[in-house]
Amino acid sequence: MASWTQVHSHNGFGTSFERPLGSTELGFYWDSVFRRTADIIRAADVEIEATSIERVLAPATLTRAWTTLKRRYPLMGARIEERSNDEVVFIVEPVTLSTINSSEELLVQEISGGQEVEEVVDRLHNGQSPLSNSLLTCIRILRRKDRPNLVHILIHSAHCIADEIAHNTILRELLQILANPALSTIETSDDAPLRERLGVSASTDGLYPFQPGSARSRWRKAISWVILSRRRAGMKGGHSLPRKVTTNTNFTPAHSRVISSTFSLEDTAKILEACRNEKLTVGSVLPAVAQVAMARVMARRYLQGKMSQKEWDFRKVEPMINAGPLNLRPFLKSAWYESGGATNASLAIGFYFYQLPFMSLGSAASLLPGSDLPGHLDMLSKSRFFYRCQRMKQSIAEYVRHPLFCEMNTVFLPARLQRLKGIALDWRSGKVAEIGAPLLSPEDEADEAFIINHGGATLGNLDSVLPHEYSHPGDSNDNGPALKLLQVRSFLHCRPAELYLGASTFRHKLKFHIFWDGHAYEDDVVKDWLKELIDSTLVYLT
Repeated sequence: MASWTQVHSHNGFGTSFERPLGSTELGFYWDSVFRRTADIIRAADVEIEATSIERVLAPATLTRAWTTLKRRYPLMGARIEERSNDEVVFIVEPVTLSTINSSEELLVQEISGGQEVEEVVDRLHNGQSPLSNSLLTCIRILRRKDRPNLVHILIHSAHCIADEIAHNTILRELLQILANPALSTIETSDDAPLRERLGVSASTDGLYPFQPGSARSRWRKAISWVILSRRRAGMKGGHSLPRKVTTNTNFTPAHSRVISSTFSLEDTAKILEACRNEKLTVGSVLPAVAQVAMARVMARRYLQGKMSQKEWDFRKVEPMINAGPLNLRPFLKSAWYESGGATNASLAIGFYFYQLPFMSLGSAASLLPGSDLPGHLDMLSKSRFFYRCQRMKQSIAEYVRHPLFCEMNTVFLPARLQRLKGIALDWRSGKVAEIGAPLLSPEDEADEAFIINHGGATLGNLDSVLPHEYSHPGDSNDNGPALKLLQVRSFLHCRPAELYLGASTFRHKLKFHIFWDGHAYEDDVVKDWLKELIDSTLVYLT
């Protein structure tokens, strides 16, 4: 636990432990200051076997399960202390890991039906959040009045302590303990002494294979900066879906919206087989599918007279720049990874940026308003589609295999941190937005900085990390498992003007989900994009 320091608690709790937030953690901390931007929710629909309902949902069972997880993963029970704008620390007080410390930390509430789940999520993200510097993660158990054996579990976390791998771990182990409460009293490989668990809950800053501070390390970082700067210099312009953006947008908290669509079992099997035949993953094809879908949305709007000739001419020749998170865990110190870091409930992500060429329009490029939109293959052939997918795969592979990959993931973090901190401090100080700020055209936006077309990532095959069933050793086989995990979903508190495309597979069905800032993007435009995403995937991959 080299990064943690043992200190005397000022709150009368005896000994406590503290460490500074790492660079990536700090960025997400300042996001959270900006009205809880980037907070994440993992939602799970869980069916409880009839004879297990009272046992599973007993307050003592829920409390024991949650506090067990906090002891295993102490950042779940940590608090943050902002001592100055440049000194922000995690504090873990051992006694608080074994208790529920506020009414907001673990809450059971009744809902009348499934539609209320989205309403609760909306209030958590767009209303008054329960999260704070004193509460970094919490859980909601939503009991259905119309279906007493079905509950919806919402795990709500600050992004500075968790990523999607962390949420997989928390959900999986929570369900294991709820199904078999004895697991909370039996010492397991996850229940190492607190000092060891703190050591695994380290910042990635201290987990890179290179030795920080050495002359060789400084040289590697300098070279990484040159390489990354040259790559970023080529990223200019860009555009996204039609949106409303002003000079105030970056300082206006987003209104987070979400929509999703799930493929059938049959279509999912065909899609995955097509990917395997081309030696691709869903992550490799997603940017190309997204670009085809967006090109069709743009072209349709132009042909319907909803986009000016000037804007259409601009968009036709602009690149599309994508960005998203990368799982850093396999690239960090092997001793940390093998001692629990691979699945620890903490934050361990990097970032990628990838530039696609301009939209492939094919026969649509020369059409005039009033014309019909051509078919998919008239705009981009299958061979060219798969070529773009292979280029995406090759580009990401070259990036992560680069001998300076880890350094390239760190050298841009200080600038990112200063930008996020500046926005948060302006927000906190009550900086008043300019009244009546004019809308920026896509050309105006591109003149200011390169424009992220959309963010995105795949959560992969969740079937491999989240069992569908959870049993109690004493249960009769006739009754079936105590718990069945029916569905999992993720929700993101968006950044201003954010558009984020995700994908995952669960119960052998592929799902696309889109998060967006409702202040910037109109719902109908995003829904059109999702429809085109589904249609384009079926055309090229089935």
